[in-house]
Amino acid sequence: MENINKKEKILEAAREVFFKKSFYEATMDDIAQLSGIKKPTIYYYFPSKIDLASQLLEVNVKKIFVKISEIISTTSNVKQRIKIIVDFYINLLEENSKTFIIMQRIGYDFMQKEDSKKKINELFEKLRKKQKEAGDLFGEVTLSSGKRVSGDLFLYSMVAALGRIIFENVSQGRKPKKDDLLAIGDIFIASVK
Repeated sequence: MENINKKEKILEAAREVFFKKSFYEATMDDIAQLSGIKKPTIYYYFPSKIDLASQLLEVNVKKIFVKISEIISTTSNVKQRIKIIVDFYINLLEENSKTFIIMQRIGYDFMQKEDSKKKINELFEKLRKKQKEAGDLFGEVTLSSGKRVSGDLFLYSMVAALGRIIFENVSQGRKPKKDDLLAIGDIFIASVK
């Protein structure tokens, strides 16, 4: 149990440090100081800063897809699912916009260098599997045109659209507008039968 608490403490400190500084500005010393855990112990759990940041990203994104899967399980009505998923994103953004800021910062910084780019691509592959599971759970969707698409494609498109609005605003230091997120929900609701 103590190991889990140490690991959580390290991740929480990293969350705070990466919120205040870019990935490349942040140091393991900063994380050690904030967490109160010695640097060798941090390296025991996370062999590198890239591994630590990757774990932090993975934890945050997995939480999102776990919640999306829960939402999908609550109703078979596609339009209701869309509305609830959009509401979840809005609530998450209002309650903890830090999560999106950290994800945007780390994701952007990771793409700047080859060693971290490889790590983020590995992470995206893992997360893509989680999203596919949620999409499969979503089930086939009939569009207003009558065409049928996989739940995976539909959910992927909706999450990408929501993410784009969020990250575009966050990267420019603005809070995404609730109305923009609701509009994306309306577009997806209008697209289904």
